[in-house]
Amino acid sequence: MDRRGLLKATGTALGVLGGAQLIGAQSAQAAAAGPVVSVRDFGAVGDGSADDTSAFQQAFAAGAGATVLIPPGVYLLTKGMLLAAGTTVSAYGARIVRNSAACSALVHNVNGNIQVPGYSGPGGLTVLGGTWDMAGAVYTRQTDAMAFAHARDILVRDCTIVNVPSAHAIELNAVRGVRVVDCVFEGLNTAIEKDKEAVQITSATSAANLPAPPYDNTSCADVLISGCTLRATGTAGYDNFGSLCGDHGGAVGAVHSGVRVVDNRIEAATAEAIRVSDWSRAVITGNVIESARNAGIDVRSKSPGSPNALASILIQGNTIDGVGNADCLSGGITVSGKATGPITGLVVSGNVVTGTQGEHGVYIGYAPQAVVSGNSIPGTLRNGKASNCQAIQLDYSPNSVLTNNAASGIGGDGLFVNFSDGTLVSGNRVAGCATHGLMASSNDLVVRNNLFSGLNTDGAADKYGIRIGNNAKNVSIQGNLVRRSGGAADASAAVGVMAGSGGTWITGNDLRGWGTAAVLDQGSGTVAGTGNLS
Repeated sequence: MDRRGLLKATGTALGVLGGAQLIGAQSAQAAAAGPVVSVRDFGAVGDGSADDTSAFQQAFAAGAGATVLIPPGVYLLTKGMLLAAGTTVSAYGARIVRNSAACSALVHNVNGNIQVPGYSGPGGLTVLGGTWDMAGAVYTRQTDAMAFAHARDILVRDCTIVNVPSAHAIELNAVRGVRVVDCVFEGLNTAIEKDKEAVQITSATSAANLPAPPYDNTSCADVLISGCTLRATGTAGYDNFGSLCGDHGGAVGAVHSGVRVVDNRIEAATAEAIRVSDWSRAVITGNVIESARNAGIDVRSKSPGSPNALASILIQGNTIDGVGNADCLSGGITVSGKATGPITGLVVSGNVVTGTQGEHGVYIGYAPQAVVSGNSIPGTLRNGKASNCQAIQLDYSPNSVLTNNAASGIGGDGLFVNFSDGTLVSGNRVAGCATHGLMASSNDLVVRNNLFSGLNTDGAADKYGIRIGNNAKNVSIQGNLVRRSGGAADASAAVGVMAGSGGTWITGNDLRGWGTAAVLDQGSGTVAGTGNLS
């Protein structure tokens, strides 16, 4: 049996036989680096009525490398436990309940009385199992359930964290080598403060963030969040966390690296399900996201005034359904760089984004050389009706690749490429757009081998299968198939080149069924007709 299984087994045994009869103690001792103790050995009752704080304090005083067993039962604590380096906590079957407004995080590794720069604080920590109840509707003073700062090598596995007041289930502040695996987060007292992250990934910026000096802007590195579930509790007095993970603030130069958010389930987040806040070399893959209020995945720098430039972010294979709302400008996946802080090395690939209520299925801004490929976006509808929204919008992201995406039932444009010069738009399949199939306002675009059908379902004037506007220059349009909708509402032309555009080349396209409405040319220097079927 591995150590995790052993700790589960001994926890169960303790619940049945009591702390004095520690079955398997010698094996547990061999698995651990230090002593193995039980809170029951020091008088913990675990009946949900006795204050077990003193017994916990004595057990946790076992020192560095100790394994502390919390057998099944309900334990009331008026103070949180400070973990020494190398501590393992096994709490399978136990419920640990905050029982005082003054109670700090139920487990934490630092406090404001010591200076631990960089990652030099107590590390090598493991917390296994247990339901950690912060009783946030009763004790409303802000505090996290678990808090780790300035340390390395932390594992939190199989924990359920519930009923948090206006803070976080787990605070990760200036830590490296962290695994949060197979945990459940439910219940935030949003009457106090909304939109908090269940797992905050943040830097050592100030006492307002976490009282864990020094405030040296140390960021997090090598963080994995995997197999976790975020959901609303359904209990009176609680709503849901705003996000599974991320941050709501930042600092210049404080960028987290190597964060991976993999194979989690996120239900009804009250803001953005996953906040990629000042992350570089990050992976967000395989997550299932349902009914987040604002966005499924949101990428940006939260550094005030001067945003950080971010790099190497992979968003792949996520399933995002029913996110956004009638008032928000975001949507399924929102990547928002800035001119002074661009996002480079971005790949958004193989995601399924369905039923978005918001501005975009996928939005990419200020991300030069982005790759947006193989995404499926059935249904993007803002304000509950066809209006200004896009399946995919690319803004200020030159030399990008927009390929092999499929979109349908879009309450606006299928694709929108804006001020993204030199971008390749190829192999996309767009059907059922309220307005344009492709709206392009960028220079030197290459538009190849796309299929656009079911256009202008709104029936408004001056809508096109492919629209080249905003004075775009030298756009090449070749090998595309543009089909009429066949209904009473239809686009004005298969391809529309607007006034001010110049040097558009339209050749080798299948525009059959359009007749004289195949190409509307109001630009200058347009080359059209060669090899087009109309």
